[in-house]
Amino acid sequence: MSGNSNEVPIANIPSGERIEKLSEHFYNEFGCQPDFFARVPGRVNLIGEHIDYCGYPVLPMALEQDIIVAAGFMREHKINLRNTNCKYDKIDFEIKPYSDMIIEGLGSDGKPFWYNYVLCGIKGALEHLDNKVINGVKLFIDGNIPPASGLSSSSALVSAVCLAFLYAQKAVLNKIEIASLCAKCERYIGTQGGGMDQAIAFLAEKYCAQYITWNPLKATKVMLPEDASFVVAHSLAEVNKAATNDYNKRVIECRLAAKILTLDSHIKIDHNIVTLSQVQKLLNKSLEEMVILVHNQLPKDIYVKTEICKMLNITEEKMDNFYLTPNTIHLQEFKLKQRALHVYGEAIRVEAFRGICSESSMNGIRNGSTNGANTFSTDEDRADVLSKLGELMSKSHESLKKLYECSHKNLDLLVDISKKLNVHSRLTGAGWGGCIVALCPKEKVKEYIEKVEDEFYVKHCKIDKAKAKSFVFATSPNYGAVIYTKK
Repeated sequence: MSGNSNEVPIANIPSGERIEKLSEHFYNEFGCQPDFFARVPGRVNLIGEHIDYCGYPVLPMALEQDIIVAAGFMREHKINLRNTNCKYDKIDFEIKPYSDMIIEGLGSDGKPFWYNYVLCGIKGALEHLDNKVINGVKLFIDGNIPPASGLSSSSALVSAVCLAFLYAQKAVLNKIEIASLCAKCERYIGTQGGGMDQAIAFLAEKYCAQYITWNPLKATKVMLPEDASFVVAHSLAEVNKAATNDYNKRVIECRLAAKILTLDSHIKIDHNIVTLSQVQKLLNKSLEEMVILVHNQLPKDIYVKTEICKMLNITEEKMDNFYLTPNTIHLQEFKLKQRALHVYGEAIRVEAFRGICSESSMNGIRNGSTNGANTFSTDEDRADVLSKLGELMSKSHESLKKLYECSHKNLDLLVDISKKLNVHSRLTGAGWGGCIVALCPKEKVKEYIEKVEDEFYVKHCKIDKAKAKSFVFATSPNYGAVIYTKK
């Protein structure tokens, strides 16, 4: 791969059946070979759910599953868009100034049209380029990340298209800049995401997870226990964040909770929106102290809109304009205490998870490991580390289920089945469907997967055993986004 470590790497086009088939699709449609490919992986978040948009660190890793975009240059300032999945319509459109690009519309299923995510990536790239366009682009998209699974398929699509379009315009591709840009891009769809998906997409490294912090965006390697495997299992309940207001409601509940927590502090806050992490810094308190503060200052289970306006000394109109989103303006009741308790508790768990990994990594070096891998002197040491990490994941799921209320009965069943097999797991991604991620000792992976196939997919979902195999898989940390070009 070429380029410095701060830029998206550029590599030769790899050989392989998938690239060959995508090239064939491209040629059959456009009569020429692709000029380059952009690849962006999906991700699984090990711990740290629904806290990135509150300003707290998260701990994801990239998956082998990805979105690959085959791209070709053309003189006309147009986008010709195709997908290897025939259920997605073909679409061609002119490249307009970013301010004129309108992203709206829902399909008959109530979800945004698939190409809206492509438009998000193009619009953000145009804004970054100040509308300076050299080439139009032919795009043929292929993905093997299960959609609506909580594995970041939509973010990978937005990011892959944005990356491809920027490369077609000969833009310099700094990883940090493009990750931040792509996080902004996806908000055009209407979801107030925090940036984790895009950060890991561009900053991921093979063999390790990443501890991602914000303002400024930074990724720090986290070496995972050598004997740990992570298994992803799909709940078969699909969710599209942009199709409901569930996600945005949690975002604004956290914003409102943060604002109220500053009321008795006598600290003047000039801006209208403050995150829960900013409140912690302003008050100079530990995360544990913030948990106590939430119980004291947000004692009620439900706060109504008029009550919040009175507490903040604002009108309902100002609340609508400054705090709420178009799909949450109608809401009258908010759960502020529960959301804040989850965020501060989850932030504590992320730090604990990272600390355990770091400590075991240092032990690995002391035990003679040459690469800092988390090796163990005894089986008891290994079991203790995996148990501690697993317990944090289980507590995360309980918090997401009870305090954040973003789980699903299928997710809970998968977690319960895992628990009976002495395997810790949690929902990963936004929730309300999608997948769980389970921490499993390597020697138990095959047995665990077979049990999940039998107990959940065959017995509960009435799915054929052979088909069930496509819904559950073991994974390890993979590398981030890359551009593939001809030699």
